[in-house]
Amino acid sequence: MPRRADQRLILPKLDWHITPNHTFTATYNRLRWASPAGIQTQATNTRAKDNFGNDFVQVDFLNLRLSSTLSASLVNELRYQWGRDNEFQFSQPPLAGEPTTSVGGRSPQTFITNAFSFGIPEFLDRPQWPDERRNQVADTLTLSHGNHTLKFGLDINRAKDISNSLRFGGGEFSYTGGTNTLGFTGGLNDFIIDYTNFNSALPAATSCYGSTTRTVGKCYGGTFSQGFGIIGLTMVTTDYNFFVQDDWRVSPRLTLNLGMRYEYQQNPKAILSKVNAALPQTGNSVSDKNNWGPRVGFAYDVKGDGKTAIRGGYGIYYGRLTNATTWGALINTGVGADQAQRQISLFSGASSPVYPNLLTTSALPPAVVYFSPDFQLPRIHQLDAIVEREIAHNTVVSASYLFSYGQFLPNFVDTNLNSPSTFTSFSIVGGPFDGQVWREPLFTGARPNAAFSNISEIRSNVFSKYNALVLQFNRRLTNGLQIQSSYTLSRAFDNGQTSSIFTSAGNINNPYNAFDQAGEAALSNFDRRHKFVFSLVYNTHYKNKDNKALHALLNGWTIAPIFNAFSGQRYTGFVSGSPSGTTAGGVNGSGGANRFALVPRNFFKQPPIKYLDLRLSRRFSLGEKAKIEVLGEAFNFFNRTQVTGVTTTIYSLSGTTLTYNTPFGQTTSADSTLFRERQVQLAVRFEF
Repeated sequence: MPRRADQRLILPKLDWHITPNHTFTATYNRLRWASPAGIQTQATNTRAKDNFGNDFVQVDFLNLRLSSTLSASLVNELRYQWGRDNEFQFSQPPLAGEPTTSVGGRSPQTFITNAFSFGIPEFLDRPQWPDERRNQVADTLTLSHGNHTLKFGLDINRAKDISNSLRFGGGEFSYTGGTNTLGFTGGLNDFIIDYTNFNSALPAATSCYGSTTRTVGKCYGGTFSQGFGIIGLTMVTTDYNFFVQDDWRVSPRLTLNLGMRYEYQQNPKAILSKVNAALPQTGNSVSDKNNWGPRVGFAYDVKGDGKTAIRGGYGIYYGRLTNATTWGALINTGVGADQAQRQISLFSGASSPVYPNLLTTSALPPAVVYFSPDFQLPRIHQLDAIVEREIAHNTVVSASYLFSYGQFLPNFVDTNLNSPSTFTSFSIVGGPFDGQVWREPLFTGARPNAAFSNISEIRSNVFSKYNALVLQFNRRLTNGLQIQSSYTLSRAFDNGQTSSIFTSAGNINNPYNAFDQAGEAALSNFDRRHKFVFSLVYNTHYKNKDNKALHALLNGWTIAPIFNAFSGQRYTGFVSGSPSGTTAGGVNGSGGANRFALVPRNFFKQPPIKYLDLRLSRRFSLGEKAKIEVLGEAFNFFNRTQVTGVTTTIYSLSGTTLTYNTPFGQTTSADSTLFRERQVQLAVRFEF
């Protein structure tokens, strides 16, 4: 599939010395990006040509700055920014033979397990995603007075966000199924039956390949998904930030840093025409006005000789609520289709469509998203302390303690569930838990509010904790040798932190049990227990000038290796399948994360990451004023395979029996934007 990525970037800058005390700077950043078929960036994938998507970006940012020296002790900096980030994506036309029953004469996305997918991807089209327009003004006043350097500042940032996107707007048919002894997948064979029926109707008695309970035209063994409603809306968010800071030199050996920052994020209020009268909580909006962040730091020279120092700091910081989360609450209110969005997901049955037709309306209960009335913005306590000692000229060792405690992190919880009233026992066959019995509460019966499906409350009840010891050995470039090295021993723990910014039924980021948030407590997705980094720069310097041949051969070289080694990423084991008769699907019927809850989240770990990058260069003098450098760089020098993804389904559920999935833990991905196969580049640099 030919893919392109064409970018044009223009960056003019103007510096104007208005007077000796006033300097004005203007910078304009203009970017145009066009990438036909460029949304999918993997080296290989299993998407048809019309399933890639075209990607476009238009960026314009104007930054103005006025620096003024008002007196010998008073300096002011005023900044202003106007900007627009307009991003849009579209699907490609259907290929010959594809159905054209979806929006715009396109083909609905058809996803076939272990085979391929074609049609409109579920995330397209996106006419504006986002079209963000920004006006921002900031001012900082600096006053020097005796041993104090005082700073006062404000930052007001207004962003207008036009977001137009309807997920699954083009529909999706999912064909799933295992592989038989002949190597054919049930999903592929079932698709062939439905596609044949689309071209020329088959007898109603035609059997589906994967199951005798499904009927021709509805042989998809996965689900049918479709989005309904308005395509998007416009939001305005304004941030107000103020701070004061004092850098106080108490004595030649002690410096204190004291500060206070206040932040207020003025979020869009609920759109009255979209508030659901049956669920008045859909009118909740976030208005968190208690975000005071004190900061304190110090640096102390223990003996006054500049060789031993103790430094530390503590501060409270606040995170923003992303517009994607706000957008989800504003648009998923469960009211009429002309005023909100809704996504439905159906298994093959009486109410599901015949392939490849879409539904014109849906009588299924809609999903709803709303903010908890006591929602708070994320708050983070950060602390660090370091002892540093110079052990030789330009050579320093240090030991640091790092601590971070996150509070009020967002969480999405389905509140439209009855408490589980029954327990089910699952028998485990095969794998590391062979022979054990897993007993779990089961969510069954109708939803308490039958007018809606999942009613998700956006809560701020998740915490995260990070502790780390960092040992460092650093040597500045001295006599041609520079070393930077560190070892980190850390632990990251939380009770369900997921980095998710939106919610959906059956989302693996939702709690496993909506009534047991404490059950999510486990090691974090980001836990990397050990990390070691060593880098070296060595410039050769052969001192014997009498031996001109060796002097010319050995001098001018630079060798610079960087070695990284750290623990593998943690991952959770999941279960495929659901018991019958449950409320919302999933292994316990709650519609939450379908994980194997006999062990905690992130119980398993991928292999460690280890790689060496190496740079070798040689400089040559061309007279007195010019030099040329020839260099080569190799990334992942030993071409080590870095495991970046594994099969996470540990068991498959059938009835009350869990059967081990033998591919569990096997490598599914060995590349990413950070860890790749060995890459080598050569360059020549001319300096004059």
